[in-house]
Amino acid sequence: MTDIVEGQGPEQPVLTPNNFDTSNVWETVATKYDEEIKWDEFVMGVGLLRRWLIGKAKGDVLEVSAGTGRNFDYYKPNQIDEITFTDRHESMLGEAKSKFQKYQGRFHHAFFQKASVEEKQQKKYDTIVDTFGLCSCGDPVEALVQFADQCKSDQSQILLLEHGKSHYDWLNRLLDNNVDKHVKQWGCWWNRDIMKLFEDERVKDRLEIVQSSRWHLGTTCYIVAKPKKSDQ
Repeated sequence: MTDIVEGQGPEQPVLTPNNFDTSNVWETVATKYDEEIKWDEFVMGVGLLRRWLIGKAKGDVLEVSAGTGRNFDYYKPNQIDEITFTDRHESMLGEAKSKFQKYQGRFHHAFFQKASVEEKQQKKYDTIVDTFGLCSCGDPVEALVQFADQCKSDQSQILLLEHGKSHYDWLNRLLDNNVDKHVKQWGCWWNRDIMKLFEDERVKDRLEIVQSSRWHLGTTCYIVAKPKKSDQ
């Protein structure tokens, strides 16, 4: 998933979720996605971060933006009653379904559903998982609001592994200057400020961060969050 980045570029990105539909991007990359990013993830230790995070999933689990199913290896089936995998791109979900054939005997109940992270869902869950999905959805704030609404209780957990802005201005400039190129190649706005999403009024009234850490010069965010207790 490595891009060749350049030091010069537009100060403001031209492409936004409002004027650029990433569906064609995901249709194109779906079959080669795993092969393209596996080396980058290995070198950066992303597999370990996935393992530490996904191992926390328990009860009724929802994984949004499931992509090609890169988290299948890391779930602990004995902790899971039921799991649902969603993605808004049929091509990516198709790859995940195909891959899941060798895992289906490990899970009690598993389901696949085409849905976006911003969609309202009626079912409630003990654990909601999203790995590298907030960078590619249309409205990441609304996605977090929906995660909160889909939790069973204030004891539920939201497990996030996301990438976005760095700690360092020089790196943020590179991300900003090359974001359009990256969106066209990977359908991902890699310069979003993930931690700042939790400061949005719609989010901070609903969610609190229990644990967080940042990796890879701050561009990778490992977050465990939960719904805030209701005042009622």
